[in-house]
Amino acid sequence: AADRAAADPSSAAASVSALVQTERLSRQSLPIDLVAYGEVLTGRIEAVGFARAGQVAQLRVTPGQRVRKGATLATLASDPASRLAYSQAANAVRFAQSELQRTERLLALQLATRSQVDAASRQLQDAQASLDAQIELGGNLGSATVLAPFDGVVTSIAVAQGDRVQPGASLLQLGHVDAMQVQLGIEPDDSRLVRPGMTVDVRPLDAGAQSVPATLTQIQGLVDARTRLVMAVAALPAHTSTLVPGMRVRVTIHVGRREAWVVPRQAVLADAQGDHVFQVAGGKARRVAVTQQQQTGEQVAIDGALDAALPLVVLGNYELQDGMRVREPVQQQERAR
Repeated sequence: AADRAAADPSSAAASVSALVQTERLSRQSLPIDLVAYGEVLTGRIEAVGFARAGQVAQLRVTPGQRVRKGATLATLASDPASRLAYSQAANAVRFAQSELQRTERLLALQLATRSQVDAASRQLQDAQASLDAQIELGGNLGSATVLAPFDGVVTSIAVAQGDRVQPGASLLQLGHVDAMQVQLGIEPDDSRLVRPGMTVDVRPLDAGAQSVPATLTQIQGLVDARTRLVMAVAALPAHTSTLVPGMRVRVTIHVGRREAWVVPRQAVLADAQGDHVFQVAGGKARRVAVTQQQQTGEQVAIDGALDAALPLVVLGNYELQDGMRVREPVQQQERAR
């Protein structure tokens, strides 16, 4: 017998069998996900200024600082020109008042006309209007404070302490934190699968961090020259506490679903010829070339010329060759019957 086996190696290989464990193939509906990376940004950014000229006496915030609505951002000292204009307007009102009173006394003595009284009254009204305008500009104040108009993050500061600023000039920029967003980059080949309105999961790069649901709101139609990616924007829910501006995040985009064969990860092998699995047909192993499409935990979605009626080898497949005889544990054979 040994001489016959040495003379015919194929017959010896045919007599060899491997103990394997099999299971039925199952086809499942799996989500199609794309993974991208991005950065958390504040929401809409607004410039914060002041209606009148002045000198920056004190800055109360720094870039990146979170502020609440009504918090003091800066203190401005009145501009000398504004104080001078207010003083001139106040003096003009006092002079116009005394001039009107004098003209009215002259009218009572019949030494002035009614038109002169009306002219003095009109002069007082004009002076009062000029004074009111200077008060609105803050000329009557020695100093004033700039307050935060909403809850936000200071993204940049355009002035330094001691700078003189013109009326309406931007002092700093404040970004909304009640509706932050994520800017992410998508591979150009994958961008055709993505559209606004798709749901995404945003997760910090820290292991174990919880994901935050978001929605894609904008997808650019060109490739960024610096990153060579198509940039997109996802809106985060209001008052998200686990994400802060500047944080790097991993974004999973839920593109859709697809039907695929789902098998245990250990059922898929790889060698020089590519990925493959083994099915059992007539008590022998049959090698089937496959392509891995998606991996989720211990499960792998594959595609290939698989036969749904044949069991799939999930354990013991490392010893198999195409056409090798296989045997299964007695318990599994009884379950199959």
